[in-house]
Amino acid sequence: MPVITPDSFETGRRNGQIAPLYFLFGEEEFLIEEALHALLAVAVDESTKSFNYDQFHGTEIQLRDVVERATAYPMMAERRVVVLRDLDRAIGSRKGDDGSGFLDYIESPLETTTLILTATTDAFLGKGKAKPKSPYDKIIEGSTAVHFRKVYDRELPSWVNRRVGERGKKISPEAVEMFVSYVGASLRTLNNEIEKLFTFVEDRSQISLEDVQGVVGASRTWNVFELQKALGEKKLELAVEIAERMLRAGEPPQLILTMLTRYYTILWRLLEIRTRFKDPKVIAREVGISSFFISEYLSALSRYGLPGIRVAFEALLEADLALKTSRISHSILLQMLLVSIVQGENLMLNQSESFNHA
Repeated sequence: MPVITPDSFETGRRNGQIAPLYFLFGEEEFLIEEALHALLAVAVDESTKSFNYDQFHGTEIQLRDVVERATAYPMMAERRVVVLRDLDRAIGSRKGDDGSGFLDYIESPLETTTLILTATTDAFLGKGKAKPKSPYDKIIEGSTAVHFRKVYDRELPSWVNRRVGERGKKISPEAVEMFVSYVGASLRTLNNEIEKLFTFVEDRSQISLEDVQGVVGASRTWNVFELQKALGEKKLELAVEIAERMLRAGEPPQLILTMLTRYYTILWRLLEIRTRFKDPKVIAREVGISSFFISEYLSALSRYGLPGIRVAFEALLEADLALKTSRISHSILLQMLLVSIVQGENLMLNQSESFNHA
């Protein structure tokens, strides 16, 4: 049986088509979990759930035990439901269980049981037209296999727009871009923030930029995006305050350095890209950022230029080395880094010996 898309799976579920065997897999754990719960809502008889429903994790059970549960007949219901999460872990640690009985069951599953397998990976898929690795080839062939592929950053605005539309509301393009930029790439977090937006707008059918600012922006005052903005505007005191608050909130300093390195990498790329393109939306697409924020990046570029970007990279490199090799206070380290970047003079280099001594 060919691998199907989540849309095809959802169409079949809504039409009441319940298969005896499902394999939900892919990199998007949130979508897999959501599909699993939606499937259970129609497959499990709540009145007899205690008799006819079992759930296991791949690290806790052997495959032959899953088969034993799946081959039991339902009690006082039409169907028995068995869920095995993290199938890949069960396969990877069989410990004497060769899985032969499991594969036999896959080839001929009971019609009175719905066995649902999940795996938060798709590494077993072959590239191009290559066959999936064994035993996943047999599992895919014998099941309704649904691939929840990774949703890439460039696809997130469309994903949010569709998500909002499915629930009967509209959201402006500017609001979508700001929403994604503020919230990030986690589908679970995006979905949670969408829930907050719906609560905030109540009966209104349109979600505006102001709504996003009110719901998401209010809780994002002290984050790396605001730190980048403060640095882009060369507001040193504000940048230091944001960094301090981030550290107090438990933000790893290494993550802050990584994100700032990405920020100045984008500015460096803009130096060349803006000479080839004039349309701000095209420029934003080329460097992989939201067009809503392109003017902010171009303004920052005008303040730094190539010399300022070079100093930023040098200071970030020294800060990274100091973080890994010395016991210097994270607060002092970040303060010196931010001063170096804003003032355009790498103070970090002058302090390398002091850091190593510390």
